[in-house]
Amino acid sequence: MLKEFLDSANYSMNPYSIPMFITAVLVLLLGIYVLIQDNAIVNKSFFMLTFSAFIWQAGIGLMYLMNDTGTILIFYKLFTFLGVVVIAPGIYFLTIASLGILEEKKRFLIAGYVIAFAFYIGSLLTDSLVRGVDDHFWGYYLLYGPLSIPFLFFFCTFIIRSLQLDRIALKTMEPGIKRDQIKLLYISLYIATLGSIDFISCFPPLEVYPFGYLAVLAFVSIQAYSILRYRRASLSTIFAAMEDGIIVIDKNNRIQEANPSMEAVTGIKRQGLIGKNALDVLVPAFGRGGNSEGVAAAPLKRLMLKPTNAVNEDITFEDRGQHFNVTSSQILDRFGAKTGSILIFRDITERKKMEEELKRYQESLEELVAARTEQLRKSEEKYKALVDHALVGIGIHQNAQMVFANKQFASMLRFSEEEIIGLPILQLIHPDERELIMSRAYDRYSGKEVIDTYEMRMVRKDGSSMPAFISNATIEINGARATLITVVDTTETKLRKELEQVNQELERFTYSVSHDLRAPLRSIEGFSRALKEDYEDRLDREGQDYLQRIRAACQRMAAMIDAILQLSRIGRYEMHKEKVNLSAIAQDIASDLETTSPERKVEFSIAEAVFAAGDPMLLRMVLENLIGNAWKFTQEHELGRIEFGVMQQNSKRIYYVRDNGLGFDMKYATKIFDPFQRLDNAKAFSGSGIGLASVKRIIHRHGGEIWAESAVGKGSTFYFTLE
Repeated sequence: MLKEFLDSANYSMNPYSIPMFITAVLVLLLGIYVLIQDNAIVNKSFFMLTFSAFIWQAGIGLMYLMNDTGTILIFYKLFTFLGVVVIAPGIYFLTIASLGILEEKKRFLIAGYVIAFAFYIGSLLTDSLVRGVDDHFWGYYLLYGPLSIPFLFFFCTFIIRSLQLDRIALKTMEPGIKRDQIKLLYISLYIATLGSIDFISCFPPLEVYPFGYLAVLAFVSIQAYSILRYRRASLSTIFAAMEDGIIVIDKNNRIQEANPSMEAVTGIKRQGLIGKNALDVLVPAFGRGGNSEGVAAAPLKRLMLKPTNAVNEDITFEDRGQHFNVTSSQILDRFGAKTGSILIFRDITERKKMEEELKRYQESLEELVAARTEQLRKSEEKYKALVDHALVGIGIHQNAQMVFANKQFASMLRFSEEEIIGLPILQLIHPDERELIMSRAYDRYSGKEVIDTYEMRMVRKDGSSMPAFISNATIEINGARATLITVVDTTETKLRKELEQVNQELERFTYSVSHDLRAPLRSIEGFSRALKEDYEDRLDREGQDYLQRIRAACQRMAAMIDAILQLSRIGRYEMHKEKVNLSAIAQDIASDLETTSPERKVEFSIAEAVFAAGDPMLLRMVLENLIGNAWKFTQEHELGRIEFGVMQQNSKRIYYVRDNGLGFDMKYATKIFDPFQRLDNAKAFSGSGIGLASVKRIIHRHGGEIWAESAVGKGSTFYFTLE
């Protein structure tokens, strides 16, 4: 049989086979190229799909060249059908891999491949799937048998299921890079179904040249584009969002890319960095302001000129009092040749300050230990009292086990002093940090000079992580080496820093609103008042209307500024929690509303004795906004109904305000809590668009949640919880 396949007499030139060969080669090259770019599972599944498409198209092309029908039939069963039969499971494989649900759908995928190979074996052993060969104008082609119908059903099942999964993902995904990628994959699947045109050609008397290769080529091209483009887009987004300053330089030290954070590091705009020699740009930047090259610029030169990978240096901006750790890593091509480097600039100013503080404390502690060793041995109680009242955690480990811990050390890790003694030291260190810590300990015990003050994560008794600054010192206990460690919990420090930053931003915002916005507003309001008082009688009706609109706009703007100020104050307001009678507050608000508009017919239903723990003033603001909105949006009804109450759901108390008012479309259910967001059907009513945003902020400050349920014309219900 092999002799017949290799016999050139069995082949003749046929131009109709050329598109098939071209398609096969292009598809395979695309698969190889995508695989080279990344070894991810999506890329692997794409390569498997393209390889099966290559077998399919190349096999069809060879069949068109063959003259002997018997040889064609055997060749199809042995070779070509092997590519055809795994196409559909291959598409499904790529779909679930791109959606990240491979593990969830793995069993269905394996079943698909098993069924596919069952069809393949069946085609080899019987003629029920392919029963013969027919002569067409483009060459010999196949005649399918009765088993082709189940095979077509099998093929379509996996294509349709892939379409369903992509469609579900598109409905549930938030807009973004990943959704755009899935959208392209979804479109490509529709194109893939056009490849079945080859199947139509197997049923005489149809004489249609199988143009399915075009669909195959288009399908594979779109798939490759979506995998490569959006991977690059995703990496670009991550690169831009990095807080560390990052530059990419080529092997000639020219800057190819820089992220926005690099501007803050160097004080140079990104456009001023790209394309420039890194040494020419960065060395002067780090050498200005009194820096000498030996302090800052010289280490930077070493990083860029060093041939080794993953080296780092600490450099300093003396004029700004800033410290940076700069890491240099080589970029290698797939042959291992250097094509450039990546430099990462991390601000370690705060860490340096902590290190200096810990170093001073360490020195003092070591002096104290050295001076008092003999005394402490005689008086363990004095020793324990001294250490237990230290503001930092102090512990000693020997032979990889804790042998001592003061109260602060045990407390910050949520152990008792008795529980922590005897624990392996590695149990108290985060798994991701253990290898580094063991390496430092080995170097320290070997007498090497190591940095013994550093930041790391420890593990509390409950398994949670605790960021900390650690200082180590080697001591002797009973003639054997041990390690004295001091620990500072930096959790509160980091939180305080973030809070201070937020408060500063709020203060700046408040000043801007109160000063920069109110000043021109007062001018507009003053001049419009003067126009009204002195010149109104000289204006025609249209001019008077314009003047009235200006004054109304000023009033609205003033109200909006007040609302913005109120929203900013909520975040800074110091809460005082106590037991609050929400029913009484709701009743007061209802009475005030009825007094202001006695002509309105509104039926209030307020539950009695509803209490909650919270700040009375802030909770009054919540109910004023919610009940006030209900009053406003029920004014179109002859009889308005407003209800306040509470219900129990599991262990939570859920408070609610319900009305029969205007209502809204639920697709805006989250939008309404954003500042300045007003629905189209609500724009006829007065308001700043700040009220619900203020309510949300108050509820969150109380540790609760707020949400709404509504339908257009059928009223709304606002639910909220409190801690």
